[in-house]
This record gives sequence, structure tokens and C-alpha cells, in this order.
Amino acid sequence: MTVLSVADACRRLGIDAKTLRRWLADAQLSLQSHPCDGRKKGVSEEHLELLARLHHRHIASLLAEPPATVASDLSELPTTLLALPEQISALQAQIIALQQQVADLLHLLKPHAPLPVGPAKSRKRSSTPAPSAPRSHPEALTPRKPVPVIPRVEYGEKGHYVVICPKRGVLPFEPDTPEWFAWVAKQSSFRFVGKEGHFSAHHEWTTPRGAWRAHRQIRNHSYNLPLAPNQHLTIAVLEQAAHALHAHLA
Repeated sequence: MTVLSVADACRRLGIDAKTLRRWLADAQLSLQSHPCDGRKKGVSEEHLELLARLHHRHIASLLAEPPATVASDLSELPTTLLALPEQISALQAQIIALQQQVADLLHLLKPHAPLPVGPAKSRKRSSTPAPSAPRSHPEALTPRKPVPVIPRVEYGEKGHYVVICPKRGVLPFEPDTPEWFAWVAKQSSFRFVGKEGHFSAHHEWTTPRGAWRAHRQIRNHSYNLPLAPNQHLTIAVLEQAAHALHAHLA
């Protein structure tokens, strides 16, 4: 039985040591004793493959066996360095959400076309001075409220759907899983971008079992479609609604 050190297991899964121990505890697994040195603890190849399947991770290969001194130094690295890949992925998701927010703001701030000015009419001069223009009210200068950024569920380039949170980035689960249905039950709305189209999904809290509806604005007309309750809101239901709303563009 091959037993990997904690540092090697973290590198192959792309996580830090704290996350590795949490995943082992969730799966009711424990660290294994090294076959050559019982004082050392590690992760077996079988447990490593099981964790990768449970959390949809790709196991990276080790190109060469590092020297013992290097391995000991890697095990002493701070957890912040080992968590860099996961933080970079979260930052990329936040950049995507911010870009969408900037696009929405630019659309709202786009100036309207000026009205055509007609030929000026001749007026008789009057000795009475023209009244001064009324001052604008303070209410007219009130800035618009920022557009809130809601979570996104979108079809990725690699053929997988990802769930993006504006604050935490890409969430570590995929749709149609128990984690997905638990997440859906707590949301009030999210943006769906699929293969067949896109729309905004809204949670109808007053409806029994928490039903959802799809909404899309097309050519100054609002379209709404009922979706499904929390426990039946699958990717197939979302894609079917996106296809039906996209048909209104024809």
C-alpha cells in the first residue's frame, strides 16, 4: 500500500492541509501509518482517489520524488501558500462578477439621444426682464442605487456548470447534487446562463415548497415561466426554460 505524505496529498489535490483534514473527517477517513516508519502519517492512494471523486478534483502527478530535506521544508510551508490555487480561482470568479456589474452600470448610465432642436422663432424685445430659471430640486441630484450582483449559474467552457457567488467566487459543488438543492433552498434569486439561453430565476417564498419562476426582458416585454420547487430545480428544468424564453427572439 502506497502512503503519501500530507504535503504530497495536498499538492496532488490542489488544496491546503486544513482542507485535506476536513475532507478526511467528512468522509470518516483517517491518516494512515507509513509502512516503513510508523511514526509518520499520510494518505493512502485509495483514500486520495476517493477524496478526488467526492470533491470533483483532478489528481496531479508528481514528476519526481523530492529529496527528504525538501519534503520536510514543504510540509512546513504556511497554509496560505498551499491555498493559492483555490484563492486564484475565487478571484477569477469575482472578476467575472465585477465585469458583469460594470456592464450593467454602463447600460444604465448610457445617455439618451438629444431631442431635435427646431428653428428659433423671432420674439419682440420686451423691457421686462425674463424670470430666472428655477433651481433644480435636491431630489433630482440623488444618485441611483447600485445594481445588486446576484449569484450566477453558468455553463463553462469545459462542459461543466459552475456556481459563482459574488463574495466567495466559485463554490465547491456542481448542480443536481445534494449540496446544490440545499444551496437553492436558501437563495432568493440567481442568474442562469446555459447552452440554450439565459434568464433570471426568482424564488417565490409565498408558494408552498418554495417554487421558482424564470424572468427575461425581451424587446420591452417581460416574460415569466414557472420552473419547479426547490427539490426539483435541476439543470434540465433550467435549460428547458432558457430554450422556451429564447424562442421569443425569433
